[in-house]
Amino acid sequence: MSPNEQARLALQVALAQSGDRDALDQLLSGIQRPLYAHVAAILGDREQAFDVLQSSLLLVARRLGSLRDPRWFRAWAYRIATREAVRASRRRTRHRDLFADESVPIADVPVEEPAYDPAVVRACLDRLELLPAGARAVIRMHYLDELTLVEVAEALELPLGTVKSRLAYGLARLRTNLGAAA
Repeated sequence: MSPNEQARLALQVALAQSGDRDALDQLLSGIQRPLYAHVAAILGDREQAFDVLQSSLLLVARRLGSLRDPRWFRAWAYRIATREAVRASRRRTRHRDLFADESVPIADVPVEEPAYDPAVVRACLDRLELLPAGARAVIRMHYLDELTLVEVAEALELPLGTVKSRLAYGLARLRTNLGAAA
């Protein structure tokens, strides 16, 4: 997101917080599509994802006044949607926790973010389903929804190191899967 887009979004959030209904409508319609894709990726059920999206947008609208820094709107909205999706998933399958990737080793991840071509990641969408849920969520949010790693960590309520580790692990698994398919 460019600095101009960030500034415009922050202004829109501030206007919506002050009671401007048009600004709120624009915020919700602007985040609706990416949140739906995010929730659908977590749940794997389009109909349930639509229900979770509706409840998430309602919560975003109701709680917007509690958002202290408008620059964090996207990460904050993703956090709400993620929580709602996990709750819905837990209701559906009581014993499954989508983000507890016990099998994913927490590796020493370099502080600098590795440079990967988003076009290559987009070409691997069908391979994403082979990844553990935590790694899949991080890759989708970072590359497809274009959230920074800090925003992903904030949205998933995970330490930045864990997000970086899941990203590195997921990308390594994708490379391995693509190499095996070639």
